[in-house]
Amino acid sequence: MCCWPWATACAQSPTYSPAQLERVAKLSELYGHIKFFHPYLGYKRINWDSAFAQAAPLVAQAQTDPETVAAIGQLLAVLRDDATTARLVAPRSKAAPAAAADSVRVYFAPDSVLVLQTNGYTGAEDYEGMIEKVGAFTQRLPRARAVLLDLRGSRPLTDEQVGGFSYGMNYVGLLRLLSTQPLITAATRLRNHSGFAPEEGSTSGGYWSGFYIRAGETTAPRQAARNRPLAILVNKNAVLTAGLLALGNHPHVRLYSSEPLSDAQVVRPVAFSFSPTIVVDFRTAELLGADGSLGLSGVSLLPAGTRREAAAAYVLAQLRVPAAARPVTSRSAALPPPPPPATYPTATYPALGYRLLAGAKIWSVIHYFHAYKDLMPTSWDTALRTSLGELASASDSAGYALAVARFYRHLQDGHGAIAAPAVVRYVGQGSVPVDVRFIENKPVITRIFGAAQQVKDLQVGDIITEINGEQVAARIARLAAIQPASNEWTRLNYLRWRLLRAPVGTPIRIGLRGADNRERTVTLTALPGSQLTPPPDTTAVFRLLPGNIGYADMGRLQTKDVAAMFAAFNATKAIIFDMRSYPNGTAWAIAPYLTDRKNVVGAKFFRYAPNEPDMATGDSDHATQKYFFEQLLPPNTGQPVYRGKTLMLIDERTQSQAEHSGLFFEAANGTTFIGSPTAGANGDVTNFFIPGGIRLSFSGHDVRHADGRQLQQTGLQPTVLVRPTIRGIRRGQDEVLARALRYASTRK
Repeated sequence: MCCWPWATACAQSPTYSPAQLERVAKLSELYGHIKFFHPYLGYKRINWDSAFAQAAPLVAQAQTDPETVAAIGQLLAVLRDDATTARLVAPRSKAAPAAAADSVRVYFAPDSVLVLQTNGYTGAEDYEGMIEKVGAFTQRLPRARAVLLDLRGSRPLTDEQVGGFSYGMNYVGLLRLLSTQPLITAATRLRNHSGFAPEEGSTSGGYWSGFYIRAGETTAPRQAARNRPLAILVNKNAVLTAGLLALGNHPHVRLYSSEPLSDAQVVRPVAFSFSPTIVVDFRTAELLGADGSLGLSGVSLLPAGTRREAAAAYVLAQLRVPAAARPVTSRSAALPPPPPPATYPTATYPALGYRLLAGAKIWSVIHYFHAYKDLMPTSWDTALRTSLGELASASDSAGYALAVARFYRHLQDGHGAIAAPAVVRYVGQGSVPVDVRFIENKPVITRIFGAAQQVKDLQVGDIITEINGEQVAARIARLAAIQPASNEWTRLNYLRWRLLRAPVGTPIRIGLRGADNRERTVTLTALPGSQLTPPPDTTAVFRLLPGNIGYADMGRLQTKDVAAMFAAFNATKAIIFDMRSYPNGTAWAIAPYLTDRKNVVGAKFFRYAPNEPDMATGDSDHATQKYFFEQLLPPNTGQPVYRGKTLMLIDERTQSQAEHSGLFFEAANGTTFIGSPTAGANGDVTNFFIPGGIRLSFSGHDVRHADGRQLQQTGLQPTVLVRPTIRGIRRGQDEVLARALRYASTRK
């Protein structure tokens, strides 16, 4: 820690050591695995986020492994689930492992009752020994009138003991000899997701979360099976498999417990390695009975006060009593309503625990649902650890929001928007009424649309060199550090809107270099956003250009205009679709005019659809699922197909739906792209909130060309590469359009 514990300010913005950061990072990973896959969090009103915010600082401050386990236990306690616990890893004994014979006994009790008694499972980890012991039991079965399986344990079992005992039973096929009826194990209900459903508003992605039912297994009896009276005696420390539980439903079987049980022993939890010495087991499934009920059923409790040594005699006596008929009920499993989204304290500078929660939630949502996480240029796990340190040490709302922005920048996704009031204040809410673009890698004024006094002494083509005493290169670097983008040319495109920002009403001193190559400084006043809207374009939305070439401004063309446009351009040599802006959903109306082929694939879509935790477990390392579909072009329903050449003008402003329009046109008739690479950001945006009133968005779909080529980050690539020049800007020329006109006429 950075200072004494009683120093409140420092306690709220500590500097964590690498070991502390690692603990909080592992807790953050655990947070996400449980948040999205523990079944209780899919329908119970449990404030998991608040519990994390309370526990995370305690985990960071823990000095020992037991203290860490206790702090993790505080987080898990909110679930009220005995299948989800934190534990210390028991050190391996240096002594030779005990043989199964040391504990597990097979013997005949009076009245030809064959008994298998575990006696604490000592030696059960000996797989070969267990096979031998269970095999000896099955060899004696033909001489048994009744059977008792006394599976009670005296202490919590190790994974090796559970595995060894279960393996021995399965290898020998014991349960298949104990009933002539098939064993039908209980179904389980688990959670699954198909993309990330937005926490605010709706999305075109069709993302959802819900539950699925995994059917139980049916195992046929062996030919030598007989229905002998059978009693199974268990407790919380027993190996109680799904097969044993299923066997307990057969009429000749009684299943007893010496204490109340849950389904935790049957639904084996997932083990999360928190550290070399700490493991967290957590539930991912619930038992689902044939009658639709959740949890454990069919287990009878021994009478209160029954001593341990008398329990076996009691259950053997019960075998002589005819079993009562078991009522059969049938009711559908209730469909659980989802709990409401988490809410957070309204402060823009959250308390320490909630700042750490922000890091945990960002990591978890992106880890499971960001369509392009594999394209991140840096390690997302490493970024989490760096960012947790910055979030912890942030001393005010600006520091917190900027730490979030630096973390989120790692997405390398142009849809990775950050809506944070503190970031807006940091950048500034006011500006001047001009357009800025990066031309020849320099910030250049490309349009002036304010009143004369608002833009005094500015000229189109001026190169910006300094803003309020800050060199433009330094300003770009500072703003780029908090600006997500799919690639660097698009990051500059986003920064052009922020470059001249300042608080409303304050002076903006702009250093400029004009066409005469002389430096000058112009001072203007930062205007509010309401005065920064350019006047509307009054030229025709679609019109005929010289050379019998049609032109359409896709930023203004509406769906209702499409039929008239193609009628007007029917006899033209070519059509130029100017997509250097954002379209209005017209691609679906245009595509049928470009082809009459059937079932044309316009784009391919992938999204993450996880139904189990994505982490290294056993032989599976980061297993996850994806949902895939092909999007077909809208069919031609009688539209006259345009047979001329089609060209599309593109640059870094061509993003998302604009790029998707390009995919459609490319698939329909091989439309030629002219200009420079596009933004490389497409994929049905979704969103979520973190503490501090910050809203984050990202691409939920991986959208690709019809032939499977990558679009994200690379963008649409031009057939003819052409970019504006500073000289052309100063002359008022549209060099990209001019190049397209030449190509339309000459095909060169």
